[in-house]
Amino acid sequence: MKKSFKFKRLATFIICFAVVAGVLSGTYFSEQPEIQAQTVAELQDQKKKNEDAIAALDKELSGLESDQNDQKAYQQTLSDQITLMQNNIKIVDEEMTRIKNDIAAKEENINKLKSDISDQEVQVGKNTDLFKQRLRAMYVTGNDSLAEAIVGSTDFYDMLSRVEMVNRIAEHDNDLIETLKTQITTLETSKSNLEKERLDLEMQKEEQDKKKTEYNGLIDEYNTAYEKSQDEIDRLALEAQSKNKSKEELENDNAKIEATQKEIEDEIKRKQEAAKAAAAAKQKADEEAAAAARAAAASASSSSSSSSSSSSSSSSSSGNNSSSSDNGNSGSSDNGGGSSEPEAPSSAGFSWPAPGFYYVSSEYGYRWGSLHAGIDIAGGGIEGASACAAKAGTVIAVSNSCTHNYGKDSNCCGNGYGNYVIIDHDGTYSTLYGHLESVYVSVGDYVSAGQAIGAIGSTGFSTGFHLHFEIRVNGTAVNPRDYL
Repeated sequence: MKKSFKFKRLATFIICFAVVAGVLSGTYFSEQPEIQAQTVAELQDQKKKNEDAIAALDKELSGLESDQNDQKAYQQTLSDQITLMQNNIKIVDEEMTRIKNDIAAKEENINKLKSDISDQEVQVGKNTDLFKQRLRAMYVTGNDSLAEAIVGSTDFYDMLSRVEMVNRIAEHDNDLIETLKTQITTLETSKSNLEKERLDLEMQKEEQDKKKTEYNGLIDEYNTAYEKSQDEIDRLALEAQSKNKSKEELENDNAKIEATQKEIEDEIKRKQEAAKAAAAAKQKADEEAAAAARAAAASASSSSSSSSSSSSSSSSSSGNNSSSSDNGNSGSSDNGGGSSEPEAPSSAGFSWPAPGFYYVSSEYGYRWGSLHAGIDIAGGGIEGASACAAKAGTVIAVSNSCTHNYGKDSNCCGNGYGNYVIIDHDGTYSTLYGHLESVYVSVGDYVSAGQAIGAIGSTGFSTGFHLHFEIRVNGTAVNPRDYL
């Protein structure tokens, strides 16, 4: 009896130890800080949006820089035109100076001709007066020069000489007057020509004045255009400054996102290590509890045998009933454990991910012109059934944003996978579970083989309720049939 009592105390202690270990392990997992399932994906999406915005800003900045260069080139053209107009004005000023000098010279010559004409006219007047006086004297005396010459001559030859002299005097008077008239006519002609030349120079001067006014007007237009161009350059510079500031803010935001992602990755890694350590501790505690239970059962069996040899048949019968009762409890415990354990894993260590459902509606391989990277597990009543982890590992990705099984397009929710879970298995292998109706786990959770991670549905690019299951080796999808 003492041995039986000692056995019961030992069994009670072992059971309590196992219960406490289980409670402690469960407490550890429940108290871990949960990382939101969408956090990493949302950060990545935001970073992608920022990068797209930065690329758009870079394109706009490139356009602004091109516009600024165009404006600067336009300003250079305006500057060249302004310089050209200034040079033209300089040439016009020089031409106007020459024309003014020519006009002054012409006016001076005209004035001199006027003086000469006036002098010639005076001289003609004097000679004409003398000629008139001579004619009047001849008329008053009643003798003309020719008669006087004939009467006063001493001989015939003297008479001829006197007549010739009279004729010559008369001819001289006529020639003198005609010469003076010719000179006056010539001076008048020269004066008229100079007047014409002066008028022509005045017209040239007016033309140069018009050119100068035109050039000055063009310079004003070019200066106005230059100022507008400078205003546009200043505006483009301000716009570029604003966009550079926005770009800098986006880059800073991305830097913060990367820092946050690093913190999350570090937290996930820490949780993974802690979860593995806790799982190892639980496994060790379970193994120790199982070993203690086996030792207790062996001790109880030995004690029962001793009691059977020294007790009556009724006591022996009672002992056998007790043992049978213990075995029944043990079997019940095993069955209970068996209900949560995965189906027998393959040689590769992977279990079937949809227990109780073995119909594969679509195998791994090419269909409809693209690779179907996994197998589709279907069957009647599969809606809402559990999708289970094919192997122990850490949840590294979760999409849980799809709220409907139907009413979708070709890329509905989760890039076609709908709600999905990706589990990493020791860095080399990973598994994906797609088209889930709901998800039970979060990024960073450590899951055991066979643990339910979600309910099977028809979210994403799916036409019926099924589980899309993939196995990936170093990120590349392989045929799951080779590993199950």
